[in-house]
Amino acid sequence: MAINTGDLNKLVDEKVTSLGNDILAAILHSAEDIITGQGWLEGINKLLAELGNITSVSRVWIFQTLDIQDSHIVQDYAFEWYSHEKYKQIGLPHFNHFKSPLIEPEYIALIESRKRGEYQSVVTNKLPDAWLKKHLRSQGVKAMLTIPIIIENQWWGTLGLDDCERECIWTANDITLLRTASYFISSAIVRDNHRAKQNQLNILKENISCSSWEMDSRRGHLWCTSEVLNPDEKLVTRQLFTFKQWLKRIHPEHRKPFLDIAKHFLKFSTPTLRYDLKIMRSDGQYRWIEISCNAVKNEETSNNTIAGIYWDITKRKTDEERLLLEATTDSLTGLINRRKFESIIKTQFAPLTRHKRPFSLAILDIDFFKKINDRYGHSVGDHVLTQFSQTCKKNVRPTDFLARIGGEEFAILMPNTNQNDAQNQLETLCREVYQTPFIYQQETITYSVSIGFTVIEDALIQANAAFEAADYALYQAKHTGRNKVILG
Repeated sequence: MAINTGDLNKLVDEKVTSLGNDILAAILHSAEDIITGQGWLEGINKLLAELGNITSVSRVWIFQTLDIQDSHIVQDYAFEWYSHEKYKQIGLPHFNHFKSPLIEPEYIALIESRKRGEYQSVVTNKLPDAWLKKHLRSQGVKAMLTIPIIIENQWWGTLGLDDCERECIWTANDITLLRTASYFISSAIVRDNHRAKQNQLNILKENISCSSWEMDSRRGHLWCTSEVLNPDEKLVTRQLFTFKQWLKRIHPEHRKPFLDIAKHFLKFSTPTLRYDLKIMRSDGQYRWIEISCNAVKNEETSNNTIAGIYWDITKRKTDEERLLLEATTDSLTGLINRRKFESIIKTQFAPLTRHKRPFSLAILDIDFFKKINDRYGHSVGDHVLTQFSQTCKKNVRPTDFLARIGGEEFAILMPNTNQNDAQNQLETLCREVYQTPFIYQQETITYSVSIGFTVIEDALIQANAAFEAADYALYQAKHTGRNKVILG
């Protein structure tokens, strides 16, 4: 006779014996401590003791499955009740986080059966002369019953009863009732896991503004806790919104993208939902939040509910915007820098290709700027640069892009601008600079600017070629008298 195993859901009903009634009474006696979670560890130990005493077995135990690989399984002897000290195994070194190779066919079949959620009933002497019989005899086990503990459709561990005195046979009702005990144990473990995660979330909430949320697309509502929306309230409350009410809280530019990503998450097998958006708090202020959700989806049924957490990331967003500004902006003048300017130039080739709209590129260089630095010092030179940038800002259009691309070198990108318009605009700027001297300690510092520009009308021209053409025109302006505008 091999292992007696089978589907727990297909056990044939039998007349409930007195032992069955006693097992049921033992389960119910321990159920309150286990289900309420108050002293659940003690509750499980109490349940194992009740089962052991009622069934008169030698040992009742729980193994936890820690890891399964193709070559081995790692388990831990988590709980045990024993009728006599000689049957004690918990605490022995070879049962503490022990690793068992998956070599023996019998053991592999046993593990696979437990993974499927099946029970195993064994009388040692009736087993074939193979590995399992030898293994059980080495532990003095005459009969064994094991029932898997299943959590979230995964094999978490095993509830086992060993009898070292008798070759007992378990009835279908006995096995069914013992499976009920495994359900209570599963419930206790789930509650403890939930309690641990809640404690972690509470610690997280102590350090950042964080709220829990849940959206039910079928019922059309969303609820969340109040930490982010009402940060000044000491008492955390659960707030319920209709979709319409919640959408009003979301910044208009983020409403449709959020709905699209949520629908996509519900419809497809996307493992995570993560999105940044602005939301209005109860005080009317918009704050950046990051929404996050991980979900295990059932492929057989549609999932209409998603849940997760979101937290206030306004400071992070502010820091990111500051760093981006610093990376793309000249710190002295506040103008965009060369890197940003070159990326903007590349974007201008698209409308040129589609609509044949030319654009102009100008490079400006303050004349004899080194003499200003040498005579008055770099501090005064910085003031001249700042004034020059302000003068340029007043003389460019809102659609133009003005950048500082070097020490005293600047550039202007003029979208949708032909040669005549660019020439007129740049000559006006050139005159304005010369007519706006810098006053330093009642001394007038007059300076001028040389400008070279080019008009890009062919989409095949590369950005670096446009720069070279404008730069060559600037060279011509410098060497033909300065304070002028030259077309390249």
